[in-house]
Amino acid sequence: MPSTQPIPAFYRVFFTTIDPMIALGGGAYLNFFDPAVTITSVFPASHPWSDMTPSHTMLFHQLGGAFMQMAFLMIFLLRYTADVGVWKLFEAAILITDFTLFYSNYAGLVAQERWQMDKIRWEEWSTFAITAFITVVRVLFLAGVGMGRRTKWV
Repeated sequence: MPSTQPIPAFYRVFFTTIDPMIALGGGAYLNFFDPAVTITSVFPASHPWSDMTPSHTMLFHQLGGAFMQMAFLMIFLLRYTADVGVWKLFEAAILITDFTLFYSNYAGLVAQERWQMDKIRWEEWSTFAITAFITVVRVLFLAGVGMGRRTKWV
């Protein structure tokens, strides 16, 4: 049964405006038009793994398409419905992507033997900080923080 509980303004603005802007700018745009920025955010330009290859380009374009799909759903699906259950299911699915991003960055650092705090560059820290902030907002929403009266999870 659809929930008619209103989505608080903070979550509505964050998930339908700010989050898609990050997905389009930091995700889709960079992966399509400046993938070197994406790859050097995990692998320093001096590292041989940061050399762009056709296989990298193909994967970055696929990733860019995934970010465009997420942004489209954030902008249009979430504005189309006020059903809290739909919002929570959607945000839970995006949360999987957030955790995947954390893991993939961690795996990239481990592969380079750069997981020590003093070897992590500002590029990695900024990626972590942005993703962590978005993830915290997503988890708070899923936990019902700021949602008023408690309802079922979905």
